Amino acid sequence: MKRLLMKSFIVVALGLLYASTAFAQRSAKAAPWKEMETFHEVMAKTFHPMEEGNLQPIMARAGEMAEKAKLWADTKAPAQFDKPAIKDLLVKLKDESKALAELVAAKGSEADIKKSLTALHDRFHEITGACKTDGHGKKHKH
Repeated sequence: MKRLLMKSFIVVALGLLYASTAFAQRSAKAAPWKEMETFHEVMAKTFHPMEEGNLQPIMARAGEMAEKAKLWADTKAPAQFDKPAIKDLLVKLKDESKALAELVAAKGSEADIKKSLTALHDRFHEITGACKTDGHGKKHKH
C-alpha cells in the first residue's frame, strides 16, 4: 500500500513539474507585446464592422487607432521582435494610421476610408507575420 501511495505521489509530482515547465517555456516564448494587443483590439473593432458595411466604428475610433499605432511604434519591442524590418513596418503603420485619422476627420469618401482601413489591416498582418519570422520569411526558433 505504501508503495502504491509513493508511486502515485511520484506520478503526480512529475506531472506537476512537467506542467509548470511547459507553462514557463510557453510564457517565455510568447512574451506579450501589450501595445500590439491594444492596437489589435481597436483594429478588430473597426475593421470587421466595416466588412459588414458599418463605418461608424472607424469614424468614431480613427484617432484612437492612430494613437495606439504611435504608441506601438514608439515603444521598445520585446527582444524577439526588436528587428529593423519590424521597426520599419511599425513606422509605416503609424504613418498610415495617422493618414486614415486625417481622412476620417476631413470627411473623406466611404470608398477611400474603406481602402485605407483595408490597407492598414493588411499592414497589421504584415507586422504580425514578421513577428513570427526573422523578417526575411524564416521562422523564429523559440
